[in-house]
Amino acid sequence: MANILVVDDELGIRDLLYEILNDEGHAVELAENATSARLARSKENFDLVLLDIWMPDTDGVTLLKEWHSAGQLAMPVIMMSGHATIETAVEATKIGAHSFLEKPITLQKLLKAVNEGLE
Repeated sequence: MANILVVDDELGIRDLLYEILNDEGHAVELAENATSARLARSKENFDLVLLDIWMPDTDGVTLLKEWHSAGQLAMPVIMMSGHATIETAVEATKIGAHSFLEKPITLQKLLKAVNEGLE
């Protein structure tokens, strides 16, 4: 299936997304912050990235901007947040995010967004 990077500072969310996506047959790599995500991206290419907006070191929108300006936005990125505003979601989409998932994320919404992102 697909090679997916999950970037979220919350261990429980990373583990849950790993289990769901792994059960769906995807190869899943986890990153707990933007620094880990940058390192993972430097080592391999991903078919899709699930990226949390609010993280302690660098927020997801800033990381998305970095990838966009460096020409590294070659894969769909699905933004995730439990605290973001509509403006944040619109900004991320304008930068190049494929879609936006509001936490808590339901199984159906997650799988639908992932499948649409991979198409």
